[in-house]
Amino acid sequence: MDMTQAKISLTGPDDLLTTIPLLLGFHPEQSLVVVGLVDGDLECTFRVDLPGSAEHIEHLVDLTGQLSLNNCNQCVLIAYGDKDVAEAALERTKSRCDAAGIKPIERLRVSSGRWHGLDCPPDHSCPVAGSLIPETSAAACEVAVAGWYAAPDRETVAAQLQAAAPGRRAAVASSVEAILGGEVELDWAEQRGRDLHAVDHWLEAKELPDTDDIATLGLALGDLDIRDYALRRINSGRFERGRVDLWIWVARHLEEDLVAPAATVAGFAAYRSGNGVLALEAFELALRSSPHYRLAQMLMAALQSGLPPNALARIGGGDAEEMRGD
Repeated sequence: MDMTQAKISLTGPDDLLTTIPLLLGFHPEQSLVVVGLVDGDLECTFRVDLPGSAEHIEHLVDLTGQLSLNNCNQCVLIAYGDKDVAEAALERTKSRCDAAGIKPIERLRVSSGRWHGLDCPPDHSCPVAGSLIPETSAAACEVAVAGWYAAPDRETVAAQLQAAAPGRRAAVASSVEAILGGEVELDWAEQRGRDLHAVDHWLEAKELPDTDDIATLGLALGDLDIRDYALRRINSGRFERGRVDLWIWVARHLEEDLVAPAATVAGFAAYRSGNGVLALEAFELALRSSPHYRLAQMLMAALQSGLPPNALARIGGGDAEEMRGD
C-alpha cells in the first residue's frame, strides 16, 4: 500500500494514536505531532521535537506552512512528553493554526501510555489519569497488514542506513575498480544498455544484489540519465515502496565518493511512498558524502517544507531539467 494514496478510517483518538507510529515510522517521544485533515480526511502528518522546557516554547517549529501547502483546513494536535512543555506546545500551536485559518479539532497530550484530552466537552467527565492507549486498533491493523511498521525510536530508523561491514565495502570497492577497468572496451551505447538492464533487473528481483551487482548499480546511478531513469521507474508505482530496500542496500555498501546518488534515490523512494523520516535520513547521508549534490539538496528542502509526495511525480522526467543533480 502506498501511504500517499491510502484512505485510513479513523474513528477516534485510539485509532489515531495507534496509527501515528506507523505513519511516522517510529514511536515518538518528546514530540509535537500535527495531523493535517482536509474536510475530516487524513491528509498528512508532521512531527517536530519539543523544546527542553516550557520557558523555551518560542523555539517550537511552526508547522502551519506545511499544513497550508497540503491544503489542510483542520488538524489534530498531539504532544508527547511532560505536562508543562507538552501543554505549552499545544497552546502555542493552536494559536498559530487558528491564525492561519486551520481549525484544531482536538488537542491530545500523551504520556506513559495514556492520552489526555485538552478539549473535553463540558458535559463529559474526562478521566484525570487519562485514557489508556490500546496496543492496536482497526486502523492500525489495516496499515500494519499493508507492511508498515514502527521502529522503537528515531535512532533505529537511522541505523537502517549504517554502512555495511568494512570487509563487504572493500569487496564492492574492488569490484568497482574492475568494472571501471573493463568499461574502456565498451562503447557508450553498450554500457548504457547494460546499466538500464541492471536497474530493471534488480527492481524486479526478489533478492538483493551481491558484490559485483552492487558495484554495477552504484556506478550506474552516478550517470544522471540512469539515475533519473531509476526515479521514473519508482514513480511508475509498480514496485512496493519504490524498492527502497534495494537502494539502501546499495548505498550502504559503497565508498563515500559513490554514496550520494544511491542514497538520494533511496530517499526519493521513501519520500514518494510516504516515509518522510527514512527519506530525511537518506538525504542527510547523501549530503554528508557529497555536500553539494543538488538533487539531494532540493528533495530535502521539499520534504522539510511539507511538499506532498505526489508532487514528486514529474521528478526524473525528461522535461524536469530543474531537478537534475550535479
